Amino acid sequence: MKKLWPLILCVMMLCGCSHIKSGQYVKLVKDNDLLKLSDAYDVPVWIIESANPGKQFLKGEWVFVPTTTGLMGGYDQWGLAESPTYHIKKGEFIWPVPAGKKVSSPFGKRRGSPHDGIDIPAKKGSHILASQGGLVVYAGAELGGYGNIAVISHKNGFFTVYAHAKKLYVKKGDKVHQGSVIAQVGSTGRSTGPHLHFEIRYNSKALNPLSYVETP
Repeated sequence: MKKLWPLILCVMMLCGCSHIKSGQYVKLVKDNDLLKLSDAYDVPVWIIESANPGKQFLKGEWVFVPTTTGLMGGYDQWGLAESPTYHIKKGEFIWPVPAGKKVSSPFGKRRGSPHDGIDIPAKKGSHILASQGGLVVYAGAELGGYGNIAVISHKNGFFTVYAHAKKLYVKKGDKVHQGSVIAQVGSTGRSTGPHLHFEIRYNSKALNPLSYVETP
């Protein structure tokens, strides 16, 4: 299955999502260093190119790297970036499926491939809650194997992802509160049974949800 975050970025760009205007500026230290830049920020090369019309991508140029993080006006010199700091305490996100009490597939490597979230099995139709309040930046089923999926943008560059839903109650642009019912547990997309695939991301980086959510 393809990586989720580049797919979300592509769909949001094609749909004209205003959040794609956020991102940060990066100073190139080599000519035509877009492939490394793409890998470092997990953003497709064509998106970087489309966000910088007229640029030649030469050493010393400042290039705008679009993200969905709200990091307007950030500056970074490629090759000298510092590791991100996650300004959030465990417990600020809530468990998203009250009816699901366990994790069937943890964060990390799974069958040799990265699993960027956790899977929470529950009865089909069980409520899925917004783990934290924020703005719905994507809601739909255009991402293939992930079925019905919602993405919520939170404060300080955090996002949560809710995949394989039976039904979505939210649409792009909706503001939700922590604990709002946003969907039903399902098995849409590439799924072997009813569950929620749940991710927490800081910018585009996937984090282990169990480090930020109090388990039931």
